[in-house]
Amino acid sequence: MKNLFISLLLLTNIYAYDKGDTISDSMAFYIGCNKDKVYVIDFFASWCGSCKKEIPLLSKLNSKIDKTKFEIIGIDVDKKVEYGLKFQKNLKADGKLNFRVINDPQNSVISEFSPIGMPTLYFIKNKKVVYIITGAVDEIDEVVFKKLQELD
Repeated sequence: MKNLFISLLLLTNIYAYDKGDTISDSMAFYIGCNKDKVYVIDFFASWCGSCKKEIPLLSKLNSKIDKTKFEIIGIDVDKKVEYGLKFQKNLKADGKLNFRVINDPQNSVISEFSPIGMPTLYFIKNKKVVYIITGAVDEIDEVVFKKLQELD
């Protein structure tokens, strides 16, 4: 029984995007990734404590980056879209969310990426996953900024 559980767990992430993988054309189109920029795809949810700390820092970074080269896109995975929208509205009202967000209540985006935890950031360049950060990271804005400089 234990082996069956482990096998099923491994199979659920078998199609997860990893560093070096190319995202599908349909997903690139859906989230709006083209070849002209480096994208930071931020998976978050209103129930995620680390996400609540991370989003304002990413928004601070978003105010500084060159938008012709880089874009931060949030993917809100709240199953009840009204929770996600309320969460986003409150963050925006406090000036803590200033990047584009795609709501994913049907889990179509998260199913394809299959991050192993929340929050997770995928760095996409030319539709290829070039870097991933999973979990709470202190000073995430500085970490992401340094990575973007390397990828430029």
